[in-house]
Amino acid sequence: MSSTTDTAQREAVTAWLAESLNRPGNARQEWEESHVAVLALGRRFSAVRLTEELVHAVAAAEGASAITVLRTLNGPVIHDPYGHRFYALVPSSPGSDLGPYAQHLGLGHYVGVPRVGDHEPDGTHASYWAVPMRAPGHLCDPGRVVALIEAGAAALDSGDES
Repeated sequence: MSSTTDTAQREAVTAWLAESLNRPGNARQEWEESHVAVLALGRRFSAVRLTEELVHAVAAAEGASAITVLRTLNGPVIHDPYGHRFYALVPSSPGSDLGPYAQHLGLGHYVGVPRVGDHEPDGTHASYWAVPMRAPGHLCDPGRVVALIEAGAAALDSGDES
């Protein structure tokens, strides 16, 4: 992909994310100033908050890295190293009980979204894209998110019994 295409793609994703707010310029200003913008959930997209413990349990069970496991969700995932959480961005839908290791965040919730292009931890506690958003509206497959939660919960629960 050429750098012109990369730049156009990044701008399209940035615009799509910013439009989750009534004032998209606010998101752009936050990205410019702090690299993370607080975006509203539930209208354009929602998020499933996953504990690091859950993701690492699946990775250990599969003999894979956390990033490899998260890529199976086929969509964007944010890592918040300070909060020890991952956020899988999913289509907006009513939330459901996902158990003790995950929570659906929809209408009335907000999430800190890193600037498009921030794909690596930078030594601060700032969030970054563990799995980048490939295109506007391209979100994680909810069925795959639920499968990951179920696999992680099973791994963690079996570890409690030993």
